[in-house]
Amino acid sequence: MALTLAETLTAVVVCAVLGAALLRAMRHVLLLTTRFSNHTLAWERGQNALSLLEPRVLHTALGLTWERGGEKFQRSFGAGSPSAPPPARWSGGPLQVWRGYPTLTTIAPEEAGVCRGRGIVLLYAVPSLLRAKTLDNAPVSMDEARRIELVPGENLTQITERLVTGDRTDLWSWVVFPLTNLPVHVKEYSGGRVTLQGAENSGLSATLFPYDEMHYLRGERFQVQHDRLYSENLRQSWTSLQPRLDGVLETWFEFTPSKRLLDAWILAAGGPAAFGRGARPPEWPADAPWRDAFERYDLAVVRASWLVRNF
Repeated sequence: MALTLAETLTAVVVCAVLGAALLRAMRHVLLLTTRFSNHTLAWERGQNALSLLEPRVLHTALGLTWERGGEKFQRSFGAGSPSAPPPARWSGGPLQVWRGYPTLTTIAPEEAGVCRGRGIVLLYAVPSLLRAKTLDNAPVSMDEARRIELVPGENLTQITERLVTGDRTDLWSWVVFPLTNLPVHVKEYSGGRVTLQGAENSGLSATLFPYDEMHYLRGERFQVQHDRLYSENLRQSWTSLQPRLDGVLETWFEFTPSKRLLDAWILAAGGPAAFGRGARPPEWPADAPWRDAFERYDLAVVRASWLVRNF
């Protein structure tokens, strides 16, 4: 039976309404999927940033001496000597929170017991898997240069890539032994043996204990520029910025020295905001920097807290 004109028009209108509703529903589902993917990517970027920081934070100040308000830390590197490495001139110790935008310019002061800022400096130890074998397995004074055998021999293959010898001004020529609790300079390396000596005119006595593991000493500064996490390595001075992770919009650090507690927040982007401009995430600290440009992205705030045991 043929449809009348009115019935045909009615069917067309109903199909159009249902089709439009279906398209709107499909678009909404697509946008939800996009936002979920963006949020997942942002969360992964934030986690990757924390994973980069965590081993450095946990090994910060290992094998070093530090006392708040004192000069023992600087003296342990030979403060006052023209050949001393950069930490000999640091007043902030092996962990420093920094401020400044777009580049870091000043160390954050302690305010109400907390240091707050968008960048961080870490002086940390990297295990070498090499241990000091001393004569007769007895403790050895580092007040004078001592030639020490490193064992086991099969772990010596990468030492020349990770260690510089002879130049006291280069941080890579310094190592730490956790039980010694003072940095020592590597004057020479050959044949599986290192010549070690403490800092010049420090007034501090360093003792090396048998089979204590040698750790390479490293300094690194982290900051965000142009929506990317960068780091700088410390040698005689800070090296050029090296890109580490894309999609990191900002970082924020709060260090409580009395509790040795470091809190870190990472603000990461996953992609353009699926539902238009967003808002400041409630998890992002009130004191942390915020720019309107961040609202163009789907965001994730990832946080971690670490106890800096060696500080």
